[in-house]
Amino acid sequence: MKLGELLERLIWQENELYNLHKLGETFATFERPELVETFQLIAEEELRHRKTLEGMLSEGTLEETAVIDYLDSLSLEPMLSDERAEPESLEELILEALVREKHAYELYTRLSKILDGSLGHIFKMMAGEELKHAYRLKLVYEGL
Repeated sequence: MKLGELLERLIWQENELYNLHKLGETFATFERPELVETFQLIAEEELRHRKTLEGMLSEGTLEETAVIDYLDSLSLEPMLSDERAEPESLEELILEALVREKHAYELYTRLSKILDGSLGHIFKMMAGEELKHAYRLKLVYEGL
């Protein structure tokens, strides 16, 4: 896998998470209005992640970094193999989102350990946010 492909796949995954949380917002509007704000907040953070990754891709930020040396050994599956989700209920959506948030957390954690300085910090921050998303979703799921 090439660096551009990795970033494009990460952007796709973040966009899928964004769409999933926006759908969660819609489900919540009709089923559990008290959860709308939770899904809005998570969706906004996923959108910010996507924009960060798009910036990295367009600016070539990760070129000439240590990530290039590790691309083949990162063991990115299953983190990059998630397909488009089509949940039919809020419960299904939350379970799917939990899996994807875990995948994003694991991948960003790996990238944060490879990269130095501010890039490592960016991926560590994104990993932390993904972990918070999973925790919030777990609490929501337990409350259903």
